[in-house]
Amino acid sequence: MDIAARVMSVVRRTSTSEPSTSSDSNPQKVGKVMDVSDGAFIGGFIPYHSFVKNKVAAIVEKQRYPYTRPEFLYFSEEEITLSSDHTIRPVLCPRLPHRMPLYAGYAEVINAGKTIQNEDQASAKMLVLTQHQGAEMNGFSEEKKIESRSSNSAEIDDDPMLTPGGDESEKSTIFSLRADAALFSLFDGHAGSAVAVVASKCLHEHVKSRLCEVLDTLLHLDRQENLNFGKHRSESSYSMSKMNEEDEARIRSEHLVKGALETAFLDMDEQISQDKQVWRLPGGCAVISILVFLGKLYVANAGDCRAVMVTSDGTKALSKDLTPASERKRLQELAYRNPELIGNSFSRLEYSKKLTKKDLKSRVLYRDWFMDGWAVKTVKECDLRPPLISESSRKRRLLNTIGVSRGFGDHHLLTVDERLSIKPFLSAVPDITVTHLRDMNVLTDKDVVIVASDGLWDVLSNEDAGLIVRSTLGSTDSADSSRYTQAAQDLVAAARGQQASPNLKRWVLNSGGHASYDDITVFVIPLKYCAAPPADLEEEEDDEMLDLE
Repeated sequence: MDIAARVMSVVRRTSTSEPSTSSDSNPQKVGKVMDVSDGAFIGGFIPYHSFVKNKVAAIVEKQRYPYTRPEFLYFSEEEITLSSDHTIRPVLCPRLPHRMPLYAGYAEVINAGKTIQNEDQASAKMLVLTQHQGAEMNGFSEEKKIESRSSNSAEIDDDPMLTPGGDESEKSTIFSLRADAALFSLFDGHAGSAVAVVASKCLHEHVKSRLCEVLDTLLHLDRQENLNFGKHRSESSYSMSKMNEEDEARIRSEHLVKGALETAFLDMDEQISQDKQVWRLPGGCAVISILVFLGKLYVANAGDCRAVMVTSDGTKALSKDLTPASERKRLQELAYRNPELIGNSFSRLEYSKKLTKKDLKSRVLYRDWFMDGWAVKTVKECDLRPPLISESSRKRRLLNTIGVSRGFGDHHLLTVDERLSIKPFLSAVPDITVTHLRDMNVLTDKDVVIVASDGLWDVLSNEDAGLIVRSTLGSTDSADSSRYTQAAQDLVAAARGQQASPNLKRWVLNSGGHASYDDITVFVIPLKYCAAPPADLEEEEDDEMLDLE
């Protein structure tokens, strides 16, 4: 189906708008930020010689990965341009849904005019893991990793015959351990799409490399756990009795996978930091990844995207939104242990109300980094500084500027007025949850995991999203591999809403409330195929995109 037909089908079938300002007579204004790696600022703060300035400006204008849409959509340049229509806001789906890993569904829609480009990105990969790849990649640059991987793939494809006295590297290549995994990732960009694009192209390589480094030990532990399932598993994983202290200290296979994901996320953030020295990569992105591996589903979240499991038992969040509000204690502790991060410009404390000079010497409720509850203090001059985490337009912001607390990028982001670096507060370390698929008694074709950017969750609850998906799957043929893409499309269309007549720039939900004005991106991943991948997908070429021809 061509893009015009897809656009019309969605229009026929059916970021929240910027929240209104506070009724306070002096509403908190959002502060400005600047990326000092951007060519627009170079020379404005650093007294470069004009020759050096021009040379650096030329470097940062380059882009290693130009703007595009996810490669599994198979869109042409013309279709990518058409997809950016802020007036129609077409819901886009993969051209070949049956070729998506594990038959996962996908859909996206651009914002209502907030930015020229869709700042969300996504990737979906089938990974083939072999022990020797991790060893060879260790210490390589990204370019050498790619060359090494291409070379190794060629050797495996050629399947050379073993000969007496042959090269030992050939033998190890053929007899190396192998395991398959699926990786789905969403990247919600801010201040530009560049970092999200780079992460969508490279994160899976870092995850793959880190998993390959420990694959031998990981598979050995997994075999032992399956053989002794009642002895060394947790209560959520086939446990017949509570673990003792020795069992709790035992390293299990999932610990190695979690460690691989954690280090891979940091590797990706470090790559972006290095790439920013050469390429123009302003801004950053929140990220969430779903790894399906060895009968377990890992959710690694660094930001405000969300994963929700939907089954006949209801909905269950598999991740928590990591924002300045939810990470108040971590951010306050950073400011407590490193007071130079906020200087004399901000107060690390949270107050029960916005303070003014009239409140001096009065008593106010507050809480600090070590507190879950509230205490009382007398207001001093230092308390009149803006709080580390402020509330502006009903959204909590860090340093009165940015609304995220984890993700990739933002390495050179400063507050304009105070010239304070924001990156020390932003963590690339993901929060990881593990779901043991074999623990689930029965998995039907209606049991799924919804993974979406905040453009969806800003206007739909977990329960509403679950109802929409199960309604769609209940009305489609179970043999239709595109039904999960249909479910993703229905979710996106519901959150985007419809244009309100006569004001076509306003979008409303079917219920009449404000629809999402933000970019919206959704995966719908069937749990049935996570537990038992389809036979025709198991032999996919190692994380390479399929050729349409």
